[in-house]
Amino acid sequence: MALRFRQHDPERDGTLEVDEVHPGFVEVYFVPPEQSLIQAGLDPAQASTYRTKLLEMHAPCRFLTIYPISTFGDRSDFLKPKYGQIERITLYNTGIMLRFDGDVPTTPEDVRDVLENLPSAFTKDYAYGLGLAKPYRFIIDAVAELSDCTEIGITGEYETGPDQDGNRIFYIANNDFEQARRAINSIDSLAQSAARAVKEAATFNILADRLGVPKREPNAGRHPYRKLFTAVAEGKQELSKEDQNAVIGALTNHAADIAEDQPAKLAKLRGDIELVTLDALIQRYEEMLGENVVEGRWQNFFDENPFVLNMAFGYPVIKVRGQASVGGRKLSGDGEKITDFLVKNSLTNNTAIFEIKTPQTQVLNKTPYRDGVYTPSSDLSGSLNQALDQKYQFQKQIAQIKDNTRIYDIESYAVHCCLVIGKTPEGDDQKKSFELFRRNSKDVEIVTFDELLEKLKQLSAFLRTAEVEK
Repeated sequence: MALRFRQHDPERDGTLEVDEVHPGFVEVYFVPPEQSLIQAGLDPAQASTYRTKLLEMHAPCRFLTIYPISTFGDRSDFLKPKYGQIERITLYNTGIMLRFDGDVPTTPEDVRDVLENLPSAFTKDYAYGLGLAKPYRFIIDAVAELSDCTEIGITGEYETGPDQDGNRIFYIANNDFEQARRAINSIDSLAQSAARAVKEAATFNILADRLGVPKREPNAGRHPYRKLFTAVAEGKQELSKEDQNAVIGALTNHAADIAEDQPAKLAKLRGDIELVTLDALIQRYEEMLGENVVEGRWQNFFDENPFVLNMAFGYPVIKVRGQASVGGRKLSGDGEKITDFLVKNSLTNNTAIFEIKTPQTQVLNKTPYRDGVYTPSSDLSGSLNQALDQKYQFQKQIAQIKDNTRIYDIESYAVHCCLVIGKTPEGDDQKKSFELFRRNSKDVEIVTFDELLEKLKQLSAFLRTAEVEK
């Protein structure tokens, strides 16, 4: 016998009636309690006439059909389908009734046993109306929006989708139903975590403000849903695409007027936008750094955000071309030597070559050459020589490249090479060996991916400090 959630009281919860239509098939009806009938303005003396079908159970075919109805007398939909369009939910090939040795339950007590063994996503107390538990109502809404079906069938036999014979049944495969259930549970958990983080930060900030202590931002976590929930909980409502376009359009059309009437506010807005953009860039960079991202995706990242290369280079640069041929006919041609980025100094036009690898590239050999001394890895030394060869080819063919591309404002006075590769080694000996090697590599500047991230964070911190001091 299953353990019950609570003791049923017929005067409070109503009763069940079981009709055996034929062997192996029963219909279960809900007879509402007197108090619910009175609340609904119905005659309690006629309670039996208001009984409403709640379940159908068929043992030979092993299906159970639930009729979700509203059981509360103070509601306008009392004893009517509580999901509107969806009138029935059927569980196919269910083993819930197997304890009855292939037969069906024939008493209210046995029916309650069956209900208590429904899957966890279902309401199991008939007094509250059977069907999906409240958190999973979105499954009902999705089916109603995607079809005109009046019944949901949860099955291991059919694929998810409407019945092909026009029976107005929307089948949901067992695996898909379970996936939706778990997704809803996960989202609920993320929302609760976000709410706790915002409550914690809000409480801390109230007290910190009284003490003159710096406030803190709530921990938004890494999951995009949790970030969204945190923003909503803070009151930072997301703008729709239409709203975003409207704001951008208004600023664009009235930028001159705003600059004349409220230059300080416009400057503040520009600074805020730059900070938000930088923070989003840092977040994206960190996420990529934590993944095993291929070299091509890093090249695309730097192509979209060339100012990161400016920080690595150390003086004002302009990107001339990505994936440039430096040993052939033209920058966009099929040259023998291809550099990831060709940039130039915006003041002197002197060029620089950038070669981009990945954070996973090893910069040192794992085994020390001598005690406390580590040699550069073949990837690092090979990449360095690759950059030097590209520099040599470019300097040799600069005149031809200018003529073929009609890009004349580039010079090869002292072509600089920059290699973005790997991460800073761990361990004092490894760090020492790495620094000794790269500081003595005078023709190629070597920068690691985590160093670039740190430069981005320092820039963000500097801008925020400058914003506070204004």
